[in-house]
Amino acid sequence: MVDGASRENLLNYARRLSADIKADMDWHSSGHGSGGYWTVANHAALSKVMAKSAAALEFLRRYAGDESSWTHRANAIYDSKGDGQSLESGAHAVGDLLEEWINQVESGANEILGERQWSEVSLVGTDIMSQVRRLLEEPRSHPAAPIVLCGAALETALRSAVDAHGLELRNRPSVAAYTSALRSAGLITAQDVKDIEMCAGLRNSAAHGQFEGLSPERAGLMEQMTNLILRRLADIQLVQGDFPGRG
Repeated sequence: MVDGASRENLLNYARRLSADIKADMDWHSSGHGSGGYWTVANHAALSKVMAKSAAALEFLRRYAGDESSWTHRANAIYDSKGDGQSLESGAHAVGDLLEEWINQVESGANEILGERQWSEVSLVGTDIMSQVRRLLEEPRSHPAAPIVLCGAALETALRSAVDAHGLELRNRPSVAAYTSALRSAGLITAQDVKDIEMCAGLRNSAAHGQFEGLSPERAGLMEQMTNLILRRLADIQLVQGDFPGRG
């Protein structure tokens, strides 16, 4: 599963964002039954509301999904100024939508975008790599076996990271294509790319029967490098520091 602390940080940030949007608003009755609109006292407060609303809309796009009904409704209600009431009324409604999204995520009725994909990264780190460790500890195991398994774990984790962030591939699915997409999005470093390419090259040698340069030592190095890359990918899962209040 996705790291519980990261998930809670994400939802706590959404709660604060919703509260901040509505914090300085006052309700003005129109004098006709229950009609009225939300407003703030001055331009500085309005600027804050607009900035927080923009952050909320981007949050829903990122974590509820660009094509989700949550994102579509939030954009529509904000653009229409709360169905013509006031800019603040539209922002207030966005805050209400954000709160309801949080409630549904916590109840299990909705999920955070990418959550299932990140569970695959966790599975790779705990299950597949434990199989690699057992192979390395088996004296009769050929070094190609753990190397190929590390390569499979790496490809699965890279694919999950690409899917979780909704990235598009420029070429057919492969380790190289996944790596390129993540690098273009600024999610991994140039050094990460070099490490991944090194592991992919070793995996290809083992998979194609080129055993001359393989050894238990190189298989052990492959395990170490793969674990480092998996931890790096885990660091960019749901919480990347792209919202304040992390930790």
